[in-house]
Formats: sequence, structure tokens, C-alpha cells
Amino acid sequence: MTMPQTPAAPATYQPTPITVTAIDVPFTRLVGFFFKAALAAIPAVIAVALIVKIIGGLLFWGVGAWRYGYMGGPFGWL
Repeated sequence: MTMPQTPAAPATYQPTPITVTAIDVPFTRLVGFFFKAALAAIPAVIAVALIVKIIGGLLFWGVGAWRYGYMGGPFGWL
């Protein structure tokens, strides 16, 4: 039993250039999209802020422990 032959791929592939000239979106759908995007950004900003706060706290703790040998700074455990 022989396998069917597949056609050979062309030697060179030339993509067809495309230019988008207009996007027709109704105003109400566009407003709805931006409203949803703004609502979705709120928890995303909160999550990014928490991640930055945790990383910053770990770096601050690490530098303090490295520089002073404990987490007290130059004034002790104030």
C-alpha cells in the first residue's frame, strides 16, 4: 500500500500586501467596549500594585538585613 503524494510546496512564498482603510464600528459598541476595558483595568491595577508592593517590601527587607545585619536600621527596632 502506497501513501498518496502531497503536492510540493512552492519554492518561494510571496505574501499579498493588505492595507486597512476603514473600520466601521458603531459608536455605542465602541463606548461599551471602552467601558468594559475600564472596568477590567481596576482589578488588574490592584493586582499589579500588590505584586509591586510585595517585591518592594522583600527588596527593602533584604537590603536592610544585608546592610545592618537585622531589620532594624541604624536606630534599632523603632
